[in-house]
Amino acid sequence: MSSTSLNRQKPAAGSAAPRRGARSLQKGQQTRAAILEAALGLASHMGLEGLSIGALADVTKMSKSGVFAHFGSREELQIAVVREYHAKFEEEVFFTAIREPRGLPRLRALFERWVHRVSIEVDSGCIYISGAVEFDDRPGPVRDALVSMVKDWHNALRKAILLAQDAGHLAPDADADQILFEMHGLILSLHHDARFLRSPGALARASVGLARIVDSFATPAGRDADVTARQRTADATPPSPAPADAPAARRRA
Repeated sequence: MSSTSLNRQKPAAGSAAPRRGARSLQKGQQTRAAILEAALGLASHMGLEGLSIGALADVTKMSKSGVFAHFGSREELQIAVVREYHAKFEEEVFFTAIREPRGLPRLRALFERWVHRVSIEVDSGCIYISGAVEFDDRPGPVRDALVSMVKDWHNALRKAILLAQDAGHLAPDADADQILFEMHGLILSLHHDARFLRSPGALARASVGLARIVDSFATPAGRDADVTARQRTADATPPSPAPADAPAARRRA
């Protein structure tokens, strides 16, 4: 083998160290993400106050010092969980819904995605809601993080309401803050009735509540746009398969 080919295969001096550093950084990021995912699961069931470095070490099969190295403190861990929850909420609710046209179709999509999120959190819990109960009277960085994330979401909803007014779908004199208040109130009631009371009709009642909001504030053009959007959604959603023991005539229908 010639010296030329040898030199070509031999790594340049100092190049191995940066590669090792990059791999170490990537591994550290992956470990932190795994810890954060476990922390989010714990917080969903136990609340943010239920989080501790020790409990997380048990779940992740890591040492306390290993977990501590990634977050530094319990407070930092709680804030990281709030931010992670918010990122997932944005991805599942906001970024999906804003694909709909501006106006009532988008506002309805935001609400329906929100309802869907609550429906899948019935057995775990919403960190926004449980966090508000835990930190409503406890000033500090964790409360500030929670308030900031919830306000971000409320601002996005309020903007969608104002855009619906600009589109002529909501009455120009409609109070955007009142609409936002009523929509949030429906979500709080849904969470309470579905999670605490285990009421089987909670989801349907939330839908009826939104229909009443639309009837109260929508213009005729808005109602038409809302009906069209609902029909488009229904047409795009494949029907649920009939149970195996359903009568043949029902399955054919």
